[in-house]
Amino acid sequence: MRPKQVHNWSYSKNSNGYIAIFDKHLFKELTDVPEQAYFDLSAKNTAVLQPTFEHLIQESKHTDQLSQKTILQGISYILLQLKRLAQEAPQNNTFPSKDLLKFSKLVAQNLGKNLSVAHYAAQLHITVDKLNHICKQHYAQSPKTIILEKKITEAKRLLYFTDLSVKEIAFRLGFEDSSYFSRIFKQKTSLSPTQFKST
Repeated sequence: MRPKQVHNWSYSKNSNGYIAIFDKHLFKELTDVPEQAYFDLSAKNTAVLQPTFEHLIQESKHTDQLSQKTILQGISYILLQLKRLAQEAPQNNTFPSKDLLKFSKLVAQNLGKNLSVAHYAAQLHITVDKLNHICKQHYAQSPKTIILEKKITEAKRLLYFTDLSVKEIAFRLGFEDSSYFSRIFKQKTSLSPTQFKST
């Protein structure tokens, strides 16, 4: 997941596993992060990685400098193994193009602006039709919808984690009319911004 992304997990009763959350400063030191958003691990591969996670959990209980270094090395090892497994996995042959990843990054960097799909296409040096095609191919959504979804996701984060008013959030996300923002938000979430903030 991207930094600050609003998210939620729904677990079945027999769920088990590990969640790793990286500090942004630590993440900059990690160069071998798999590019794939997700992929499945076989039982064999899970059995190989599980002891390393267990060792890292035990290591986190120590407070010396060696512990920090050991944890960093352990995380690097896990990421290297995951990167190898991701490359070997046959189902990972159809991942989003670099243009789509760049588009996603550009949208995230410009959430406060009202930029057109044509503007993004020009930034990527591709046609609007090409951008439409890759967005629909991988996300089954138009670029315009993806932009709006990202704005709504950021609105959720701001409503949940800040004391900004609905009007301030609407303005921050490039909506000139806060009433229009509220209508769009309710269409997408079934709740008004005020209702979402109070849940």
